[in-house]
Amino acid sequence: MTSQTSGVRVSLAPDGFYPQALQWRGGMLRVLCVENFRTAGTQRRFRVRTPDGSFDLRLDVGTGIWQICRRPGWLARAKAYLAAQPRYPLPAGRRRASQRFTVQAPSSAPTGEGGNHASRLALVRQ
Repeated sequence: MTSQTSGVRVSLAPDGFYPQALQWRGGMLRVLCVENFRTAGTQRRFRVRTPDGSFDLRLDVGTGIWQICRRPGWLARAKAYLAAQPRYPLPAGRRRASQRFTVQAPSSAPTGEGGNHASRLALVRQ
C-alpha cells in the first residue's frame, strides 16, 4: 500500500501543466524531468525525477490538491546520489575548487595614447 502525503506544494512550469519544483518537508526539490504522465478520472498522475529520486505525484483537478503517492526509499535515494557523482573525478590538484583566483585591478590607459582600441579598421556593409 502506498502512503499518500498531501503536505506538498508544487510550482508549475510556465505552460501551467507540468510540475517544475515541489516543496516537501521544508525543502525545495527541482524537477529534472517528467518520466511518465497519465490521467485516471479526475486525477493527473506524474512520475517525476528529482535529485533525490523519483516521486509519483497526483493532482486532483476538482480540488487542486497535490499528493505524493510514492516517494523514493533509501535505496533509490542512494542510487540517485551515486548517479549524480562525476563519472571520472579529477585529481585533487586539478579540481576547480582548489584553484585560487587573484583579482587584478583594471589598467588605466594614459589619456595621451587614446586608450585600448583596435589596431585595425573593419568595414561593414549593411
